[in-house]
Amino acid sequence: MTPPRDPRVLLALGCCLLLAVPIGCGGESAAVPSGGPPAAQKAPEPISIGVGRVTEETMVSLYSTSATLRAEFHATVTSRTRGVIEKLFVEEGDRVTAGQTLAKLEDDEQILALDRAQTLHEIKQREFERSQTLHEQNVISDNEYEVVRTTAEESKHDVAISQLEFDRTTIAAPFAGVVVRRHLDVGAAVNDGTAMYDLADIDPLYADVNVPERHVAQLAAGQTVRLAADGADTVEARIERIAPIVDPTTGTVKVTIAIARDVTLRPGTFVQVDIVTDTHENALVVPRTALVAEGRRWNVFRVTDADKAEAIEVRLGFEEGDRVEIAALVDESDRLDVGDRIVVAGAAALNDGAPVKILRDDANQSADSDPTTEGAVPGEVASAGARD
Repeated sequence: MTPPRDPRVLLALGCCLLLAVPIGCGGESAAVPSGGPPAAQKAPEPISIGVGRVTEETMVSLYSTSATLRAEFHATVTSRTRGVIEKLFVEEGDRVTAGQTLAKLEDDEQILALDRAQTLHEIKQREFERSQTLHEQNVISDNEYEVVRTTAEESKHDVAISQLEFDRTTIAAPFAGVVVRRHLDVGAAVNDGTAMYDLADIDPLYADVNVPERHVAQLAAGQTVRLAADGADTVEARIERIAPIVDPTTGTVKVTIAIARDVTLRPGTFVQVDIVTDTHENALVVPRTALVAEGRRWNVFRVTDADKAEAIEVRLGFEEGDRVEIAALVDESDRLDVGDRIVVAGAAALNDGAPVKILRDDANQSADSDPTTEGAVPGEVASAGARD
């Protein structure tokens, strides 16, 4: 019988033969593992982080606003008579006392007028004294006596006016303060009302701020306030007075703040005002960089003794600069104590239980390695250091 020559039949026979031949080397069949222990999984690499410490501090709630410093008294000192400036006694920046001479006008004309008035008054006074004697002797009538008496009285007033004109050639400070501007030079002609100096009482300086009514109940006269201007350190001020009424248009209350004079602060300086409205003593505080947002929730990562990250959900309290108060722990079984290590750099890459490697410890500058070298917290240690 002739074997089939159909190619499809030959292909099928070849496949059957291949399946029947054992797989292996040297004609022995290879053992196929069935079961047995799984291969060991590789442990995850620790994540490089920087850590800080939980601290215990006093935290305050601040109402922040801005204001412009002003002097309590500010006046333009003017000439009260006509004349020519003969001498200037003070310059801009000089501190003066009340009544101190600031400038002197030429007074020749006023002196002559005063001498003339005094001489005329002496004549009229003697005439009045003679008339008084004659009137007592019934030599002159009542009408004649009254004319002489009135003339003498008017001459006395003329002396007073001349004396006033002479006194006004001396320009004096109306109150104690600092000369902030000089308007004229020696030799300038002035008239009644010509500006001579600008004078301000700048010790203390004042600032007026409008505080929402809901915060006013927590304020009182004498309370501490912080002020800061561009390029100047923060200085302490105090609440001088609180207005008794509420502005119906804005719903705010005017609060006047006083600050002892500081060489860096002047009238007209624009300042940031922080009013302390509440205080929490012995508060748990963490750096702001330790907070990780998860929706509306906030977490911090505590580093355990086994160098693992433990996620702790927290509620926030007062915030001040780069410090944030931990008001409460959401899960009462969690623990967060003063001195605990918390992640301040690299926290965004962590999850609960992740192994960590500390490359920077803000409370201990001797870190495991230099974060400026290769292997530092990627893109985080350096930037976190700039934010801290």
